Amino acid sequence: MATIPGTSGNDTLQGTNDPDTITGAGGNDRISGEGANDSIDGGSGNDVLFGDAGEGTALGLDASPITLDINNLVSDSASGNNNANVGDVAVYSNVATLEDGTPISGRLVLVETSDRRMDIDLSGGDGFEILLNASGRNSDTGETATFRLEFFNPATGENVALNSTATWNDLDRNSPGDQESVEIDAGSFTDFSTSGDTSLNVTTSGGVVNAAGTETNDPSDQDAWFSASFENREFIEFTLETRSSASGFSLSGDLIDDPVVTPFEEGDDTILGGTGNDEIFGQGGDDEIDAGAGSDTVEGGAGNDTIFGGGDNDILNGGADRDTFIINQLGTSGVNNTTVNGDSTGDDFDTLDITPLRDAGWQVTNFTRNPETNGNPGFNGQIQLQRGSETANINYTDIEDLIVCFMPGAQIATPHGTRAVETLRPGDRVFTRDNGIREIRWIGRRDLDAADLAGMPKFQPILIRKGALGAEMPDRDMLVSPNHRMLLANELAEVMFGEREVLVAAKHLTGLDGVDHAVTDTISYIHLMFNHHEVILADAAWSESFQPGDYSMRGVGQDSRDEILTLFPELATQAGLESYQAARLSLKAHEAKLLVEQSLR
Repeated sequence: MATIPGTSGNDTLQGTNDPDTITGAGGNDRISGEGANDSIDGGSGNDVLFGDAGEGTALGLDASPITLDINNLVSDSASGNNNANVGDVAVYSNVATLEDGTPISGRLVLVETSDRRMDIDLSGGDGFEILLNASGRNSDTGETATFRLEFFNPATGENVALNSTATWNDLDRNSPGDQESVEIDAGSFTDFSTSGDTSLNVTTSGGVVNAAGTETNDPSDQDAWFSASFENREFIEFTLETRSSASGFSLSGDLIDDPVVTPFEEGDDTILGGTGNDEIFGQGGDDEIDAGAGSDTVEGGAGNDTIFGGGDNDILNGGADRDTFIINQLGTSGVNNTTVNGDSTGDDFDTLDITPLRDAGWQVTNFTRNPETNGNPGFNGQIQLQRGSETANINYTDIEDLIVCFMPGAQIATPHGTRAVETLRPGDRVFTRDNGIREIRWIGRRDLDAADLAGMPKFQPILIRKGALGAEMPDRDMLVSPNHRMLLANELAEVMFGEREVLVAAKHLTGLDGVDHAVTDTISYIHLMFNHHEVILADAAWSESFQPGDYSMRGVGQDSRDEILTLFPELATQAGLESYQAARLSLKAHEAKLLVEQSLR
């Protein structure tokens, strides 16, 4: 594990293949965590942050396979053949070509050796550009040398990040235990490949891959080739192992026909964008990403990611698999727009959760949800919010689960002030519309999870927005069960039904502005029952208490039915149920529809 601090300047920081903690501090930083589960904090500034090694970011330039060709040798800082020391550099031209035809050069650097006596040549010859143990006398079999190949544009001298493949061909063996090998760190590559009939012995341990020869091969024999792909890399590093005789290596610029590709598992990273306009790439693994303040762009990549963000024109892309988007802020610049793209690839089931905005005072003013038109599951639409004079939009696509519930529970009016419904207990007293203060006799609760709601979508709740039923009624957004009946009191009801106050099931009110079907992944319905059917005040809106009837009793579960019948044994009979009369006239579906239509005229 490494702790890698940045400075107040523009840093380029790279982690290791172990779990790292990397802090960018100030400046416009570029940070890559490499392998394992890293923690990355960009700090202030406009940063580019990678959880792993740059996979899928599209920031690297696509290039041809990497080639070392002695005919393209530009210079070699070693004083003579077989005399390279740590730090010596050989420059090769045309190590790769970009798609637009731009040639890329490379600096081959000797980074370290396991035996300083080993003869090493950085420009050995055609097909063995890197030569180890040329004399076959000074080093034992198994000694190693590590190299770094840096990519740059020869016209400008600037480093260039490439997406490409390196292939080492002709890995030989003299005898068991006396072989050539290539070793790479998984943190710097996205995958490795061999041929289907490979003769190589490939082992992986601790994020390091070693490919060792098992026979003497001709360089054209693909069963002794080893390839590794990389993305968005300004350099690659690799370690070569010598046999007892001279060992030549080259990067051939070829690709394996019908390769067997093994991708590297990427880490579960934690990435904090901080302030500034950041680009954040989670890449593989189940990452947790907090975009922070500023106009940020997040690419979650593959894996089940959790992405926090919002506002300042943030663009949050989940990538493949099951991602959760949590909108926990709506901007600091006054531009309160957020775009959320769930993506439809991989094991797809994406969730958009805006519940943290409640504590910040935001209210939903409009909510649209449309099925995806591309044949994929999920929804697209827009959530519009308001806080005082501020407004905000959240536009979303390819979202399967929307959690728009703001409140942990309805606030019930009691003699001691409002209390969250889930905190009430039998024996507590609440205000009723008809009979003053009354004692709760029974409380029931039914919890439904995602599987329950998927199997019984009719139990998805109804969202009644603030003020939808009258001035400050309710006084905040509230969720109720579809069959929970709300009190409507107006002259129109009296004209149409002879009663000024009527009860209407929430599901029959969706024609009103501000009343909509909601979609949640879990929901809890809590029932309050009194000696008589009552009308109580929840979130400053009047609605019914639990009324035991054939339908409602079937919906509470056997244990709850047993509890109710213990308290009210008369309800075991039809006559007993009929005696528990409704507090108000309850409108049928067609009656409620007619009342709603007339109310909108």
